[in-house]
Amino acid sequence: MAITVSTNNTIETQKLATVVALEVAKKAGFLKLASKDYFGSQINGQMKAGQSFDFILPDAGNTVDGLVADPRDIQERKVTLSIKNKVNSVRTNALEGVTDLKWEKEIGPSYAADLVNKVLKEEVGAAVKQANTCFVGSGFVPLAKAGAYLQSITTEDLQGFVDPMAQAVLAANGQMFVPTGAPDALYGKGTLGVFQGIDYKSERWLNPLSVNLTTGATQGIKTYATGASADTITVSGITGAIKAGTPIFVDGANACDTIGMETNAPYAFIVLEDTHTSGDIKVKPIHTAANGTRDCTKAPAAGDSITVPENGKYGLAYIRANNAYNFSQVDKLDMKFSKEAAVGDVDGLRVSLNQWTDGVSAENFSRWDFTYLAGTIEPRLVTLAMFKN
Repeated sequence: MAITVSTNNTIETQKLATVVALEVAKKAGFLKLASKDYFGSQINGQMKAGQSFDFILPDAGNTVDGLVADPRDIQERKVTLSIKNKVNSVRTNALEGVTDLKWEKEIGPSYAADLVNKVLKEEVGAAVKQANTCFVGSGFVPLAKAGAYLQSITTEDLQGFVDPMAQAVLAANGQMFVPTGAPDALYGKGTLGVFQGIDYKSERWLNPLSVNLTTGATQGIKTYATGASADTITVSGITGAIKAGTPIFVDGANACDTIGMETNAPYAFIVLEDTHTSGDIKVKPIHTAANGTRDCTKAPAAGDSITVPENGKYGLAYIRANNAYNFSQVDKLDMKFSKEAAVGDVDGLRVSLNQWTDGVSAENFSRWDFTYLAGTIEPRLVTLAMFKN
């Protein structure tokens, strides 16, 4: 049986758009919690997918001893994000009537789930690769170190997300998060509790990481090259397929805080894509200039010693400060050929619904669009924790 869409009832169209937006919101805590809308006032319905916006990381000046100042030009660094659109759609026969199928119960939730899962799979994976630091270990130890590190460099509230399978391993070993009472009505699903003052939620798209590398007596850097979108490392003493998300630690390369000052935490060169250690390993570009935009104390050089996590399977946690991540949405996406258009808005998560009938094929079409601008704008306030299973 085909499903017919009524295209002449604005109330029902709005209801369906809101149902889908609600289902999206229930799953989209990663996008909304501990994020800020830096670009919402600049975005309108005329913006196109692919259009970019720049966030400026400012300098922190040049403090010196004595009475003589040492002024310098302001040094800034741009972080660029681009508008994206995800769309789900359905086509039905306009001649057939709906008998026992209710859109708001049987179509809206499943189409919304597919829509938001495609968004989250992409954005969670991208966010992990932007982290500046990573703490590796067993049990709650890496989580404790990750939280303590961020708390030492920012006064902003923090939010954590954990691979649900990793949380299950922790629970099996008698390690639990502290319950926080009644969960949030909208984002409460998946609430784990509190650890060291940080709220944690489960996030299924924090995929586990497997490390299976053969290491020699020593491991080191052969070459390091900078690039616009990725730096590249070649290594010695390590053989095998290295997975995206694997951290590489370089001796002497420490992470910096939000004014470019060195911390005691090692910088994590996060591998951006699956590759073999015999070739170029792509990592996030570093910034080592001695000013407020610095995120790493030094660039790797030939002969530097490196370490990678020991072999095994790891669950993942992701923690960020609430000003480290941007999430903005286009107000609406109206299409000129639509007979009915509506926007479902739940806590700022907007889904555009457009419906129309093809007069040639006698088919109804409905499409749900999720148009957004998301990404990390301050990687120095993002950290990872890897739990060995």
